[in-house]
Amino acid sequence: MDDSKKLKSISSYSKLSACIIILFSAIVFSLAFFYHISGDACWHASVSRFIAEEKKLPLNENLGRDEPFWAPPLFHLTQALIYIIFGNMNIADIIIKFISPLFAILTIIFSYLSIKKIFDGKIAFYSLLFLAFIPLFMDYSIFGYVESMLAFFVIASIYFAISKKNVMASLFLGLGILTKYNAVFIMPALLYIAYKNSKSKKDAIKSMLIILIIPLIIASPWLIRNWIVLGNPVWPFINFIFNGVPSKFSGFDFNRFTSINLITYAYAGFFGIPDGNPKALFFFEIPYINQLIILGIIATLIFISPLIFAFFAKKIKNKALLALWIIPYIFLFLLYVGNVGFSVTRIIMPAIPAIAVLWAYGFGEMLKPKYKKLILAFFILIISAFIFAESAKIIIAANMWKSYNDDFGWIKANTAKNSIFMAGGQCIPYNIERLSVSPNIENLKKSDYAFISQNFKLDKRVAINNTLLTEIKKGKLVYKNNKTGTEIYSSKH
Repeated sequence: MDDSKKLKSISSYSKLSACIIILFSAIVFSLAFFYHISGDACWHASVSRFIAEEKKLPLNENLGRDEPFWAPPLFHLTQALIYIIFGNMNIADIIIKFISPLFAILTIIFSYLSIKKIFDGKIAFYSLLFLAFIPLFMDYSIFGYVESMLAFFVIASIYFAISKKNVMASLFLGLGILTKYNAVFIMPALLYIAYKNSKSKKDAIKSMLIILIIPLIIASPWLIRNWIVLGNPVWPFINFIFNGVPSKFSGFDFNRFTSINLITYAYAGFFGIPDGNPKALFFFEIPYINQLIILGIIATLIFISPLIFAFFAKKIKNKALLALWIIPYIFLFLLYVGNVGFSVTRIIMPAIPAIAVLWAYGFGEMLKPKYKKLILAFFILIISAFIFAESAKIIIAANMWKSYNDDFGWIKANTAKNSIFMAGGQCIPYNIERLSVSPNIENLKKSDYAFISQNFKLDKRVAINNTLLTEIKKGKLVYKNNKTGTEIYSSKH
């Protein structure tokens, strides 16, 4: 290939990559508009509201979790700033939904720039096909979780490291740690890059010390705060070493590593099944669901097959860097499985750009001239199905949340702002804009009202056990919605 044809090819991949970035941006921004905050995002938003209103960080306030506030606060402070600037909760609630898409787009852009710099434009383009459309990444590019911001700071640190700007790489890593502790697991890759870019042993030591020390300095105020108030700088992790405030996630279950759920939950989570739980496929009554599941399994296996072909790819560049990028996050994923449970596939989010590179090499191996058009057609069809499924999931869930608007609206209009509600799950406190306590007998006297909705499909933790329900119903029924099955009882009796 002469120089003019090579330049034309490079230009074509750059243009195609730009098209992917624009398409991805349009998808995530559009779906974010319809998205209703749910899951952990409810807790993040409740914390951010509290910070905006009280002008302080929470500690033991009842914001949807029975635990002290320990999480690195950068994401919450960002959302709180929006609440402070706009004042009107309704407007701010809409705007914060676009934080994750914004950082996801930045992640896509910096991933492209980094991969192109380390590998080449062709691999960068193929990587974008995986990164932009794998359902796990699409999910957390829309959901109001910290993962999108975390992924950006991690890939930005990689970009500046390969650009020999170690101070900038360290600054972004420090911000990543202030977003979520998981950012620190990119450290081996950054140290490797700093070492490889060094001209001498002295230069290598200097560069590696910068990578080690600056992020620690940036994160240290939060680590010190947690050490003082919780007895453990990285609470609730490795609590058995520091003997900090007791945590419900202080154990470790090795039996989970021999369970089939380790594979099924990880695989399902990778392809956008909520919490990675296969039972979620039967959440709605969908015609021909069994046939659709079979088609879905076939489609996902085809989509992920380039990772197998990657083993046959010739001359994959920078294998050591990819290994030091991916393996620490697989290790972290396994730690989370043992400590928390199976629904933790999102832990590998910062490693997805590196996984995308392996996929890109495998995809290149698959695109042989004889079957190239057929393979491309299959993958375009599968990607289209992923986008459709993502859209359907977001819109259906949003409509289900809207069906409870009358219940939430009544509470906000008819109860005092400082009322304490007994409510299960993280999302009821967010939606009713009230502090909450978890459902148990001891908390009954601490609450002013109890939120009852036994058929609340969006979060099974909302349902209350029969013994406690009997006690609650001794109080006064102040609200009932026959359509949703929601009841509000006054707890003061």
